[in-house]
Amino acid sequence: MHEALNVDDHWPEVVSAIAAHLDLDRTAYDRGAFRQARGVPDAGSLLRLALAWGACGLSLRETAAWAEANGVAHLSDPALSMRLANSGDWLGDIADAMLKARAVAPERRTGFRLRLVDATSICHPGADRTSWRLHVGYDLGAGRVDTVDLTDIKGAESLDRFKFQPGDIALADAGYPKPGDLRPVIDAGAHPIVRIGWNSLRLLSPEDGSLFDLFAALRRIPGNENEGEFVVRVDDHRSDLPPLLLRLIVWRKDEQSREIARRKVRKHAQKVGKTPDARTLEAADYVLLLTSLPADAFTSGDVLGLYRFRWQIEIVFKRWKSILELGNLPARSPQLARTWIYAKLIAAMLIEDHTAKVLDSPPCAECFEPIEPFSLAHREDPLE
Repeated sequence: MHEALNVDDHWPEVVSAIAAHLDLDRTAYDRGAFRQARGVPDAGSLLRLALAWGACGLSLRETAAWAEANGVAHLSDPALSMRLANSGDWLGDIADAMLKARAVAPERRTGFRLRLVDATSICHPGADRTSWRLHVGYDLGAGRVDTVDLTDIKGAESLDRFKFQPGDIALADAGYPKPGDLRPVIDAGAHPIVRIGWNSLRLLSPEDGSLFDLFAALRRIPGNENEGEFVVRVDDHRSDLPPLLLRLIVWRKDEQSREIARRKVRKHAQKVGKTPDARTLEAADYVLLLTSLPADAFTSGDVLGLYRFRWQIEIVFKRWKSILELGNLPARSPQLARTWIYAKLIAAMLIEDHTAKVLDSPPCAECFEPIEPFSLAHREDPLE
């Protein structure tokens, strides 16, 4: 069978780690996942079947054959399909319990915690568009996922899907800045750093509330400088509340990056049969960020530097899709698809937890010679 199944000797450790977060038998019964044995001896065995199918890349027939050969369960692949289809909510509860166990914020030496938020798309076989959207929050300092929300294609990207704590810095790309999303983050004591497009939000002048002329501001940045900063008011349609004043951080890309960005704009316009908007082409020369971080503690260069870390969550998605094959959804049925996706997430979190234990274990001092400290070179690559 698959190499991924070479964990038989460690299964008691795996199920023990999961059972530490919730009562498997009770929750399986409450969710209707396990109320009668019918070839599956207990809830732990049902979980093992779900992980064998979802996390280890087996087909339903291979999973049933493996379970029979190893004495895990005795059922046909159609019967297995029915049992797994009824297990999605239960596996979701397991994933949620594992995430809640990570909810305790670590000590912040700097008083801030970097939280990356983004979403990745998953398609069922033969689909020509997104079938499922996985919304993920990632604690960069802890190196692990702390929030997951699985929706269908109608589930839009939104900062409202995440809970923030005082001192959090929320890094998000251009899909997240919406008029009503920024104020709740700030009210929670957190600070957003979100990328915007030239028409993502209605920006106003902080002095009189008139429309902020973004392109006039961009042209005022001296040609020999790559960075600029302006204070703007975000129109979030809340006239009953104080104005939402934020810092607009601007970074002008280098010539090569500008040309690449313009080429993408033209290519997209050609694909939909339109002429590219001159404003979109001009805005493609810049990276535009909104943040509430205090200017006396974070310069514009600091904010731009922090935003670079957002790519770490893209690496998480790449790891999930390349190693765990999260993008190869085999099920068309929504019930089976949810079970399969949650099984992948449970496996991903088990791997993260195990990796964290290894990284937290220092090497034996007697085995390694001390080395001189060194500094990493400053990154000169663009933000794109």
